[in-house]
Amino acid sequence: MRVVTVTEMREIEQRAEAEHGLTSETLMEHAGRSVAAALRAAAGGSVTDLHVVVLVGPGNNGGDGRVAAKYLAQWGARISAYVWRGGTIESNGVIGPAGEDLAALATLLGDADVVLDALLGTGHTRPLAPEMRRALSLVAAERARRRNAPIVVAVDLPSGLNADTGAVDEGTIAADLTVTLACPKVGLFLFPGAGLVGELEVGDIGLPSEMSLGAGLEMLTSDLLRPTWPRRGLDSNKGTFGHVVVLGGSAYYVGAAYLAAAASGRAGAGLIVLAVEPSAIPTYAAMLPEAIYAPLAASTLPAEDRASQLMQAIPGARAMVIGPGLSPAPEVAELLAAVFAAVRAMPAAAAPRLIVDASALSHLAKLPDWWQRLPAGSVLTPHPGEMSRLLGGAPVSGGGVDRLVVARETAAHWGHVIV
Repeated sequence: MRVVTVTEMREIEQRAEAEHGLTSETLMEHAGRSVAAALRAAAGGSVTDLHVVVLVGPGNNGGDGRVAAKYLAQWGARISAYVWRGGTIESNGVIGPAGEDLAALATLLGDADVVLDALLGTGHTRPLAPEMRRALSLVAAERARRRNAPIVVAVDLPSGLNADTGAVDEGTIAADLTVTLACPKVGLFLFPGAGLVGELEVGDIGLPSEMSLGAGLEMLTSDLLRPTWPRRGLDSNKGTFGHVVVLGGSAYYVGAAYLAAAASGRAGAGLIVLAVEPSAIPTYAAMLPEAIYAPLAASTLPAEDRASQLMQAIPGARAMVIGPGLSPAPEVAELLAAVFAAVRAMPAAAAPRLIVDASALSHLAKLPDWWQRLPAGSVLTPHPGEMSRLLGGAPVSGGGVDRLVVARETAAHWGHVIV
């Protein structure tokens, strides 16, 4: 599923009109009906007698809300509307109050079942107008007041959320359901905005199925992954299903390596090897009897010898998870450096793909020029604190990574960062 920026979405809409004759009015009609259909599905398949208060903004997002209100009214809902800065909307004979009439909005919210947030869409990046903040604050107050509070459905995104960065205005309220249109926007997956999206559904705006959206960010879905999974023949066995090694575990964090190994099995690996300290093997074997165990050599041996013994014990490994529960002891960083060197020295076809996780990232950050030590295609999975250490202490704000800048000459030494 394509995930787009505001600019990319605008280009897609322009191409839809230029190449397929889909005007903005046509796209809006599809979008509004799709939002209304998603709301009806969330309500159990019927909106009859449901009181829906529509917050209507001045742009295309407000237009989508007007169309959604039209269909909801046709399907039996009672529609009321708050039209920001004047104007009217007529559905089921109800005319919305002007934007300055907050008292009228408060009355409408008193028995609302649903609030449809169609104030602002992806094109708005400035702070919310004070009147909009006050209107949204009334919705928040009503949700706090009532046990059977109205659910909030956002059209494309919650008003005040930046579709590119995930930043939110102080007046933005959380949605229970966000019906994003055509494609999810990047900001819906970046915090703090991601925490206000609620359940996310993708609405249809009428783009032809044959229309290419171009290359770009993709969200992992079962439809995207399924074609990449190998088919399992009737004569297959555990040796044909993938061979995963988990290098981790310590007296400090016993459970982490077990969870990683167990997850590998649930994901379909046929052979799972736990490379841990010998003293820990009885504990792991009691929890995961189906795994194979590769005892790590004593830490008194040189790191290169320990790494060599490990690699000899795991021939044919396809993937190697390094880090879950590893000890913080200094000699562990030396072992990891030696393992990275051993994997880099292997023929590409025989080398396991490395997933560097958890404690291994903290050790990695201590190694000079750490990015040059990683085998090509390695996958890193840092949380914000680990990412900060990898960046040499640079702050990582907002509950996620805002930017990751890597010099072109160093980027070739590593593959993916999954945050």
